[in-house]
Amino acid sequence: MNNYSEAVEALNDLIQINMDRVEGYQRAIDEMKEANNTITAALFQQYLNDSQTNISQLSEYVTRMGGTPDTTTTLGGKIHRAWMDIKNTFTFSEKESTLESCVFGDAAAIKSYEAALADTTNDFPSDVTGTLNRHLMAIKATHAANKAYEKTVQAINS
Repeated sequence: MNNYSEAVEALNDLIQINMDRVEGYQRAIDEMKEANNTITAALFQQYLNDSQTNISQLSEYVTRMGGTPDTTTTLGGKIHRAWMDIKNTFTFSEKESTLESCVFGDAAAIKSYEAALADTTNDFPSDVTGTLNRHLMAIKATHAANKAYEKTVQAINS
């Protein structure tokens, strides 16, 4: 029987980063709805749903490997959200600030996934590795879309 303690820890870290994304996108959705920007809110809702699906899949793997899925966000994510709340209070363009926060959160998720996949001590089963790669590709696409949207908003506000 394989000891998956390293893999479980790595997957729980990814669960936490996805929980950060859920909380971050929920805040972004709320802010976009307040600004009557329902199209962006709907897009962010899809990103939130994707992260919830990621959490479900990762939790299933953790359980299968004999671990207990994490149910918390990261400390760094909590600090970042608090900073963004303060920044939004003083920022002229709330949309730009919200997008900046989403781009930051997705960049953190990309780094976390890449680190987990690169760490050979994790010894993930092949189906887990395949799922992590799919998550990573989707998060990279979201990150790129948010960066492009952020540049568009910056250009409009200039």
